[in-house]
Amino acid sequence: MHEQLFSLSKDQKSSFREVYDKYYQPLCHLSKYYLGDTAEAKGVVQEAFVKLWEVRKEINEDSNLKNFLFTLVKNNSLNILKRRQILLKHHEQIKWMEIHYQYESLMKVSGSYLEFEELKENIDRAIENLPEHCRAVFKMSRFEDLKNKEIAAKLGVTLKTVEAHLTKALKILRKELKDYLPLIMILTNFLD
Repeated sequence: MHEQLFSLSKDQKSSFREVYDKYYQPLCHLSKYYLGDTAEAKGVVQEAFVKLWEVRKEINEDSNLKNFLFTLVKNNSLNILKRRQILLKHHEQIKWMEIHYQYESLMKVSGSYLEFEELKENIDRAIENLPEHCRAVFKMSRFEDLKNKEIAAKLGVTLKTVEAHLTKALKILRKELKDYLPLIMILTNFLD
């Protein structure tokens, strides 16, 4: 062992190769024990040998090369585990933030959906409560897209009668749906 340390300190690559061949596999097993990943363990061991080469001249002859390498690999493996835990903690925090924002968005959308459904029900109810002729003229105008002249011809009434029924229907609907007017305006602008 002392000969290897002495040879390493004198930049003898053959001595480094002997140390590498002797300890590479056991060090990989140690690192894999901590990390559970062969590729990552090999990387840790490679870094340990690079560090050994960098400090080879500083190692004194009384040092235990085996302990140096095993301690270095163990500490580097544990550092990786600590980083993993920190990353996992951050990923969990990010995941919870994403869930929170998705929930908020869903609540906004579902709130709007509920408002829309409520509005739709109230519009349908208000239309059904219109006087019979107003309701018929309004539905032909708005849902069947018939022009006033076509409605007059279909019902056998004058154009002025159709216009009067439409005006009356719109006046009643405005009154019945006054609480929903801002939402109606938004939806009308959005749907146009």
